Formats: sequence, structure tokens, C-alpha cells
Amino acid sequence: MSRIAIIGAGVGGLATANLLAQKGHDVTIYEKADQIGGRAGLLQKDGFTFDTGPSWYLMPKVFEQYFAQFDIDVNQALHIQRLSPAYKVFFEKHDPVTIRGALDIDARTFESIEKGAGDQLRRYVDAGDKIYRLALDHFLYTDFTAPHKLLRRQVLRESLGLIPLLRTPLHQHVSRYISNQSLQQILEYPMVFLGTSPFKAPALYSLMSALDFKEGVFYPKQGMYSIITLLKKVGDQYGVTYRPSTEVIRVIHRRNRATGVLLDDGSTEQYDVIISNADLHFTETQLLAPEVQTHPEHSWQRREPGISAILMYLGVKGSLPHLEHHNLYFVEDWKKNFEDIYERRALPRTASLYVSKTTATDPSTAPKGHENIFVLVPLPAGVELDERALQAEADHYLTKLATAMNIPDLKDRIVSQTLFGPNEFRDRFYSWEGSALGLSHILRQSAFWRPKPRSAKLKNLYYVGASTLPGVGVPMCLISAEIVARKIKKARRKR
Repeated sequence: MSRIAIIGAGVGGLATANLLAQKGHDVTIYEKADQIGGRAGLLQKDGFTFDTGPSWYLMPKVFEQYFAQFDIDVNQALHIQRLSPAYKVFFEKHDPVTIRGALDIDARTFESIEKGAGDQLRRYVDAGDKIYRLALDHFLYTDFTAPHKLLRRQVLRESLGLIPLLRTPLHQHVSRYISNQSLQQILEYPMVFLGTSPFKAPALYSLMSALDFKEGVFYPKQGMYSIITLLKKVGDQYGVTYRPSTEVIRVIHRRNRATGVLLDDGSTEQYDVIISNADLHFTETQLLAPEVQTHPEHSWQRREPGISAILMYLGVKGSLPHLEHHNLYFVEDWKKNFEDIYERRALPRTASLYVSKTTATDPSTAPKGHENIFVLVPLPAGVELDERALQAEADHYLTKLATAMNIPDLKDRIVSQTLFGPNEFRDRFYSWEGSALGLSHILRQSAFWRPKPRSAKLKNLYYVGASTLPGVGVPMCLISAEIVARKIKKARRKR
């Protein structure tokens, strides 16, 4: 069996390691931080416990399929529970709307706001659900290097309806169903978490609403980091070696093969296969010599990063009963907010926000009599915010949040605060342009056009994670791991 090195212990790296170690390979993961998980980290401070990154548990079937390969019922192992309400939405000029994650109930809510919108929501969600099932069955688990599988009659027949959706912006598609802006915003907000704008993203991503309204929003009882803990438990079972606080600074190659890694202490290790779970831009432009870069620096001028963000981890004294586990705030000038972020690359003065109150589901994440609050403010990629500027911007957005969510004394009640901004994404994760997510899911960076999981220059170098296929998010990274493990297995058969 092969000696395999994985650079980076994010979700993709951990998940790939398990699949390969299960097959008998000798797998070592190198992680420059002292904690595994990458963006999906854990922060414990002042008696509060925060998930530092992903906070939405969606697409449960992807988790079930991945862990079933290790005879694990992930729903039992992580005590997965469906959230009801799924989330609450606050608006700049309108009353809040609570989304239950139950289509019949939510259709009545839509109907109460716009006549006919209830039936239109059902049609929209049903159409999105068909796209989601098609994607899950035929597209998400492929790297698009075997087109004959996609040209089968059944797949072609089912896929013909997707062509117009590739050419139509999501906002335009939503507008055909719903006229009320507040309801449109509810159907369009998932694009933020895909690192793009509803005015640019293809309508294909209407499938995301099927997750909210039909499949449901879930949460692991002990938080999102419990996914990392379970991945590590599986890795330990199969003998994966973890080397935290150890940075790979170069991938060594000879001709068209990667032969090993150079570590930050000056030592080298030899490997048969190398997989990078590090940021793709960093991997290509910093870890590889110019002559073996599949994606050299100049090629990135044509690419678009996803959003950056300010993340706030707040311990708040007292209760916040009118907040749910997931909360969203949408500004009235929706289009300008996205234009500020994606076109003008300017800090939005009035910004839409996401707020998570994990104490709504897990009171143990805060001391008694306190709430655990996580705030995400989307920002343009490429922004520089030093410590002072980060604090100033956080204060500005906290003032907006306090007004928007009717918590006038919020700042006075904060007893613990940790901030994470664009500079931290760049410095800690080597993230291109300080992106919080990876490559944006615009059309030319989706599906067929997203970077492939294998180097075109070094035949035993692979990429896993958010900037390769299929894309951004924890479920996508699990799928990415399955794609890479399958490609390595196929490559070994050809030897």
C-alpha cells in the first residue's frame, strides 16, 4: 500500500485520510495549527464554547453516506436534531418572519405576506428539490472527467431542464415566482454562504431552498466541532497519523511526480501520493515550483474569491429570548449590499448579517444566565483590517445589529468578545484574498468549470476541499474527499 501525505486537517483532509486509511494506506496529516478542523474549529473562552466556522448542518444524506462507510450511524453518533424553527429573519423595515422548515407551515406564512405566494413557494421548492435530487444522483459525486456517464439517455433527459437555469441569475428566477422583496430575500440568502450574489449566481442554486423548506435544518447536539471529533475518532481507529503544529512549506517533485514534502523544521519526508487540503491558490503558488503549477498566479486574475467576513464570538449576559438558534438580518437595499461586496469591493455601511445563538439548542455552550452569540458580517474579499480597524468595524456592525434585533443594551451586556477578520483568514488559513469560504460559486467556477481535484502537472498530487469540486461547505468537503479517494484507487489500478 502507499504512503500518503495530506496537507491540512480541515474537513476535506480528515475525511480523505479516513477513506484511504481504511483501505490500508499509511496516511499522515500535517497541520500547521495546533488544533485540527481548519475553519471548522473550536474556541473555548471565559466559560463559553464557540464553533469558529460552519454553523449550519444541511444535506444530512451526505453525512449519512460518508459515515456509513465506517458502519457509523451519524445521526445517533452526533445526536442530530432537526431545528424548529429552522431560522428567524429580521428586516430593516418590516416585521420578522419565522421559518419553520416545514413546507406547509411556511407556505401559509408566505401566503400571509403576499397573496398566491404560498402555492408559488411550493412550486419553487418542488422544482428546487428535483434539481437537488438530480445533482445528488448524477453531478455532485463526479469530477466531470468521464463525460460518457453524463451522456446516458436518462441523465440527459432529466438534465435538459437545467440549461435555462445555468443562463438565468437566481434573483431573476426567484422573481418569476415571488414579488415581495422580503420573501425573495428568504429564497436568495443561501448565496451568501456559497460566496456569491443572487444577482450573479445561476438559478441552478435554487436547489438550496429545498434544503431549508423540505429536507430541513439540523444541528449536532454537541455542536459542529463534534463532526471533527468524530472524523478524528475514525482516523484513530484506522491508524491515521496526525502531526499538528507542523507546516509543509514545499511539495518536492521529480519530473511529473510529487515525491515528498519539506517541513518547516527543514526536514523532508518521502511519499507516494500527496493530497493538499490547503487553500488551492496557496498550494499552487507557494508550495509548488512554477514549472509544475496547474493554476499559476496569472490564472487567478480570471477567478473570483468568495466573501470575506468579520466573525464575532460574543458571550452575552442575560437572555435573548426573541432570537432563535439561526437568525438572519436583511437590509432594505439588498442589491446595493451585494454590489458593495462583489463589485465595488467596499465595506458596506449597512450590511445584512447572520447571528447564531447556540444556547437556544445547547445551553452548555455558555455559563448559566448567559447566551452564546456568533455573528457573521459578509465583507468583500481582499479587504485589509488591522486589529484597530477590525474592532472599529465590529463596533459599527454591533450597533446596527442591536437596533435591527431590538437589543438596545447589547454592547453593555457583552462579557466576552473575540474577533476574526479578513487578515486572520489570510494569515491563519493562507486563504486567497482573505476569503472566508474559497472560490465563489459563480457559473464559471461551478460544476464542469470548477478546479479539478487532480494536478495536471504532477500525476500523484490531488486537491481536496472547498476550492475544488464540488464546492463550499462541510457536506461538499465530504463529497470532495470521496471523489479524491476514488481517483486514487482508480490510479492505483492503472499502475
